[in-house]
Amino acid sequence: MHRIKRALPVAIIGSTDLYRAVRAGFVAQGTTLNQWCIGKGVNRQTVDKALKGERFSKRSRALIDEAIKDALGEQEFAL
Repeated sequence: MHRIKRALPVAIIGSTDLYRAVRAGFVAQGTTLNQWCIGKGVNRQTVDKALKGERFSKRSRALIDEAIKDALGEQEFAL
């Protein structure tokens, strides 16, 4: 069994599917995207637009990366 590790810089493009996947990741952990936003002190609409690919700033990129990391937790995916 092989483990996938993020070795190369990968830019994940925001989309409705990414938004849904991140929300599902938080729900699977027993929390919500809204609670995550409140805990981080960021505006929910800003995160929504970043995840859906409607914002392209450096801050939006950082929010996407952080939300994905926190939504997935410390999981590794096996092939």
